[in-house]
Amino acid sequence: MKKVYQLFDQLLYIGAYLAGILILLTTIMTFYEVVSRSFFHQPTSWATELSIYAIIGSCFLGSAYAVRTYSHITVDLLVNNVSPKMKVVLAYVTNSLGLIFSLIFTLYSFYHVQKTYELGVTSASLLRIPMYIPESFLVAGGALLIIAFTLQLIDGGEHEGGEHL
Repeated sequence: MKKVYQLFDQLLYIGAYLAGILILLTTIMTFYEVVSRSFFHQPTSWATELSIYAIIGSCFLGSAYAVRTYSHITVDLLVNNVSPKMKVVLAYVTNSLGLIFSLIFTLYSFYHVQKTYELGVTSASLLRIPMYIPESFLVAGGALLIIAFTLQLIDGGEHEGGEHL
C-alpha cells in the first residue's frame, strides 16, 4: 500500500512539473508575441490562443499539488478559533467535500470532453485546434485532485500549511 501511496504522490509531482513547464512555455510564447508585434509589426496567429490553453493547463495540473502541499489559499478564521479535536473534524469534512467536488467535476469534465471529441469541435481561430485536447486538462486536473484529496483523507488531521513535500 505504501508503494501505491508514493506512486500517487509522484503523479502529483509530475502534474506540478508539467504545470511549471506550461507556465514557462506561456512566458516564452508571450515574449515572442510581444517582440514579433512590437519590433517586426508581425503579430502571430497562434501565441495568444496557445498561451491561454497553457495557462488553463497549468492551473488544473498544479491545483492538486497545491492541495497536497497545503499551498492553496485557505480561510482559517473558523479553524483558528476551535479546539484541536474540532480542527481535525473540520479537516476531514473539508477534504471529504473537496473529494466529492473533484469526483463530480472530473466525471462531468470527462463527459464534456467526450462529447467535444464526438462532435469534432475545433477552435474558432485559424489554428482549428480540436477542443478536446485543451479541455483534457480539466479531466487530468480533476483526476489529480481526486488523488490529492484522497491522500489528505488518508493522512488525516489538520495542517497549518506552508510546508512542502
